[in-house]
Amino acid sequence: MSSTAVTVSPSQSAALVNGPRFSVPLDDMAEYSALPEARRTEVQFFLRRLEQLHALRGEGNVTVAAQVIAANHRHQMAGCSAPSLLRKYYAFLGSVTDTHPAGNWRVLVKNYKGPNAQPEEFVEFVKRLAEDNHRSMAEAWELLRTEIWPSGQPVPGYGNWIEYYAKTYPTHPLPKTCPRGFFPVGWSKRNLYRKAPNKGARVLIQRGLAAAKRYFPSVTRDPSGLRPFELIVIDDFNLDCLCVFPGDGKTAPQIAPVAGLLAKDVGTRRNLVWGIGAQVTREEKQPDGSTKLVRCGIRRIDVQTLLHGLFAKFGLPEYTVTILCENATAAISAELELALSTMFDGRVRVERTGLINHKTLTNGFCERGGKPWEKGWIESAFNGLWNKLGGMPGYKGSNQRLNSPAGLDDAIAYTKLFLGQGEKALNLPPEKIALLRLPFPSPEAVERAFAWACAAQDARTDHKYLGFDQVTEFLLEEGGDPRPFSELALVPVEQQPHVQVVQRMEAPIERWSRLAATCPLRPIPPAVLALLLLTPKRVTYRNHQVTFAHDKVAYTYVDTKGDVLRGVADGTEFLGYFDTAQPEQLHLADLKGAYAGSLSRLGGKRGAVDLRDKDALKQAGAVQATIVNRAVAELRERHADKDAQLAVDRAHNEAIAAEHRAATGAKQIVNAVADNAARAEAKAAARAERGVSASAAGEALADLSED
Repeated sequence: MSSTAVTVSPSQSAALVNGPRFSVPLDDMAEYSALPEARRTEVQFFLRRLEQLHALRGEGNVTVAAQVIAANHRHQMAGCSAPSLLRKYYAFLGSVTDTHPAGNWRVLVKNYKGPNAQPEEFVEFVKRLAEDNHRSMAEAWELLRTEIWPSGQPVPGYGNWIEYYAKTYPTHPLPKTCPRGFFPVGWSKRNLYRKAPNKGARVLIQRGLAAAKRYFPSVTRDPSGLRPFELIVIDDFNLDCLCVFPGDGKTAPQIAPVAGLLAKDVGTRRNLVWGIGAQVTREEKQPDGSTKLVRCGIRRIDVQTLLHGLFAKFGLPEYTVTILCENATAAISAELELALSTMFDGRVRVERTGLINHKTLTNGFCERGGKPWEKGWIESAFNGLWNKLGGMPGYKGSNQRLNSPAGLDDAIAYTKLFLGQGEKALNLPPEKIALLRLPFPSPEAVERAFAWACAAQDARTDHKYLGFDQVTEFLLEEGGDPRPFSELALVPVEQQPHVQVVQRMEAPIERWSRLAATCPLRPIPPAVLALLLLTPKRVTYRNHQVTFAHDKVAYTYVDTKGDVLRGVADGTEFLGYFDTAQPEQLHLADLKGAYAGSLSRLGGKRGAVDLRDKDALKQAGAVQATIVNRAVAELRERHADKDAQLAVDRAHNEAIAAEHRAATGAKQIVNAVADNAARAEAKAAARAERGVSASAAGEALADLSED
């Protein structure tokens, strides 16, 4: 027998190993197996159809062949029409590479994206164009195709059209202007939309992080394990209604919006405390003497009042209480946070929603504000409250200019006729304005309506709060009142088979009562609660006084008796509490909460003494002198040994001087008599020479005898 040697080329060997032309190569089987079963079925189906199309292509027209295959198989798989088969066929033949000499099967996978034909720098340039136009991406593509490219401006990844034309058509003469429709491959509008940034990136740069949050992943926060009062969230709100403020002695009657603060327990969703009021406009005097209309908003003292009502009503549990607030209107100041920590021995701590602080790429300005999605428990609860209050009088909507109901402007004009103040107005007093029946409610009516809405929300059972239990009840008869399932044992045995079992979600107030039974809240002493009504300030003792500023007003406090700050070093920090309405006293505590004492304001309540009030000036001067004299006394006490030595030295010096005066006193007297006699003789000789009279000589002798 003779054997014939068969020679196999490397390309033939690769074909034998990888399989037929219209098949998945063995090298790609791992990637192919990772696809879902539906995608694998589609790939195998279309590979068979393309193989048939390729075989029929040699016998006649390829379009007719595609129509014949589509007529026989289009009912078996979506995307098997004649145009789709031709598109897939040419895509498969056009995907020939060194690694896939027969064609790339990946082009048959649904939503397959091949390698990017455009340079990466061009893709980034396209995204930047789309982000710079805040209204239309189509206009951004028009800018690229009709302005940037034809004008000769360089485009990242391609250069200008002149360089690209010379590279594409090296044998053609260069035209004077860019030919119409001459664009690189992949510059169609359809393909440019594929290169556009995603929705989140566009909204992020155009509207900010708060608006783009919905287009990014979010973390689900589970509050089901919280105990009552363990996490409390505080936020401010504006009601979608207007009210009539009847006026007082300082503010004129007016129609005003309503704003407030709400504290909510996160674990039970119960509305704990709230405070609302009219945002009136009043005149305030400016430092330069002028007056300005100012809209009254929520202040720091309102947050303190809310916290005082919260702890006065519920007390404090044995575990740590966390207050979640924002960094805007309903913020808790650093001094108040320190006061809460020191008053309650660290059992009350404050957490803040993260501050937004990033720069938008187009203009470089910073966006600042809170993150409402970190306290979504209270933001979502507001929507339910607004829905309940949507039918109350004076409703204006969330945006009065856009979605206010019909007739609101007429109602405002009608109400202003009764609230007008002036020469030709009614000038009704507040007590008579309260008796009017106007289209807008009074602030007291708004408070009652809001309290009703909060109570209704606390008792609701048609919710899907995370972590709430289901309550099982039963009905003795159709239309009866549901009774707790624990009372089923009290029902007679013969009626038990006929009861109807029903289930509902647990109400917030029920969850609060159930959990609070195992977590008692203890009352807080009134003396501690009173500190929440005072304004806390972190102050520093320096130069024998405590000086700080609050709301652009300077305050100076001194230790008049000297028993509070005795021995305190300059630079020592304290936590001070004072009442802005009666700022005569400043109560000091160290940074750990221990009471240190109280100081008096220098200058009285106003902090300044009237020049015409002599008694007040005298008292202020006496206080100042007392502080100086106290410092002098302390200096003398510290330097008593030196003062004693100085007294001894002075006595020693006086003794030496007295001895010297005693020894030299007699000699000085003799010398003085001799000098006087000599002067008298000289005077007499002078008169004798001039021929003086006998009377003058007698006077000279008398003077001499006296000497």
